[in-house]
Amino acid sequence: MASYFNYKIQEFIIESLDQSRSIDATSCISEIKYYEDLFSPSVFISMVLVNTDGLLSSLPVRGGERVRLKIDQEATQKSITINETKNTYYIYKVYGSTSQSTRETLLVELAPSELYTNETSRVFNRYPKREGSVENISDSVIKILDDVLKTTKNKDIEPTFNSYSFYGNSKKPFNVLTWLCPKAIPKIGKSSPTAGTAGFLFYENKNGYNFRSVDSLITGLQESSGNAKNYERYFYTENVNAPASEDQNFKILTIPKFEKNVNIFENLRIGMYSSVNYFYDVNTRIPSFYNYKLTESYDIMKHSSKSNEKPKIPNGLENSPSRLMVKLIDNYSLDKLSPSGDLRDLKEKYQSQSVARYNLAFSQTINFTVPLNLNLTVGDV
Repeated sequence: MASYFNYKIQEFIIESLDQSRSIDATSCISEIKYYEDLFSPSVFISMVLVNTDGLLSSLPVRGGERVRLKIDQEATQKSITINETKNTYYIYKVYGSTSQSTRETLLVELAPSELYTNETSRVFNRYPKREGSVENISDSVIKILDDVLKTTKNKDIEPTFNSYSFYGNSKKPFNVLTWLCPKAIPKIGKSSPTAGTAGFLFYENKNGYNFRSVDSLITGLQESSGNAKNYERYFYTENVNAPASEDQNFKILTIPKFEKNVNIFENLRIGMYSSVNYFYDVNTRIPSFYNYKLTESYDIMKHSSKSNEKPKIPNGLENSPSRLMVKLIDNYSLDKLSPSGDLRDLKEKYQSQSVARYNLAFSQTINFTVPLNLNLTVGDV
């Protein structure tokens, strides 16, 4: 949250570990930070608590306490609400504790209950559970969230084209869900089971859990529901008025800075333009080879630029492999061959292509600060 104080903390309650008593620590919050990240399966909140009358030590705060939090913003008529019925959070870390004659200070970190469940749960089942049945990757994602993580939060799970059979192998739910991301092909645009542009992201925002393809995020459309999401438009000016002004919500407060721009050498090192991929099938003990070229899959990808001109580098090197990768092919004996062709060939294609999809999507980033706007969530355009 950018400062500029355009929000109000209505409530912050900390319950004791046995939930027999609680304290109202709303006035103790000196600083609050709320984190959403495209690469994080969980939202995190950190706080600096300062108190002068011994309130915090009277509980005391030791970690594991359940909290209630409500933040309102008049400008957007939105709020962030955390409580035991809608979105349960616990204190998981307490550090930086100092105690003086006149005040005490605590730094605390909050995490949702699902993160605790993730640490104590494992995915054991086979997906799909019945042999011979076909289940898209997006269906498996929903089942893991519902049956293993047991979350009641909203879920925005984008449909996938391809199915995938696997065992959980006692992995944590979040690990399995992120492991499935580079294997999933979105059901949008020009994708198909044989020529899909693989690459998904699993993340949480204030609306719930999201399993979204890089392609759909770039378009800014909610393809699963067919409804377009409004863009938030911001502008930059060197003159900044009163920080509490509502119209400040759409002004960029810092000079926009490009953190990363086009770097041909880096792209060559990661094999974004072209790569040689050797695969070893642990089931059949048969090696295979696939030569990936970005130019052959570029047209079916979604791009932030209106131009679909393929990337070109000097001397036509975009067609020359710049990276050699050796990978294991997942045991596909659980899968049935699709009518479109050999399933192993498809896995080789999407495993090779997903590397380029992720790196191409984040080849350019820009960093700037805006006042808190509760209309925004991670993943928005």
